[in-house]
Amino acid sequence: MSESLFFDDIEPGDRLTGGSHLIDKAHMLAFAREWDPMPIHVDEAAGRAAFGGITASGLYVLAVKQRLLRTSPINADAVIVSFGYDELRFLKPVRPGDTLTLAMECTEKRASRSRPHAGIVTVRIELANQHGEVVMSHLDTVLLRKRAAQRNNGDG
Repeated sequence: MSESLFFDDIEPGDRLTGGSHLIDKAHMLAFAREWDPMPIHVDEAAGRAAFGGITASGLYVLAVKQRLLRTSPINADAVIVSFGYDELRFLKPVRPGDTLTLAMECTEKRASRSRPHAGIVTVRIELANQHGEVVMSHLDTVLLRKRAAQRNNGDG
């Protein structure tokens, strides 16, 4: 992974990529059985009837996205907190054997009025499958450290 990006390093329009993740059927099913046991996520026949095959839970897709964020240039070194997601969409089914890849685009940024060591950035986050089809997207507004604050190890 390359060096972490901080508030100072990012401008609206910047596009960033993270890693990829292969969807393992056993792992996907185990997650769904425990956290989201809807038939389309745990039963082959129900998945086939509704979507042509078993599909990953949206919660699982978000968990994969969260793991991939740790491989992106905007990672735990820079992120203080996420204020929340907007426009969350699950656009295509995710299936066992799919490879999901993370992409981000900065849409807005502004200095924080209450935390001079940080700024607020909004990024559009997308996961695409091996065919280049976007399967999930959302906006994430995060509080990012400024580079100088990282050098000083302060959160102010």
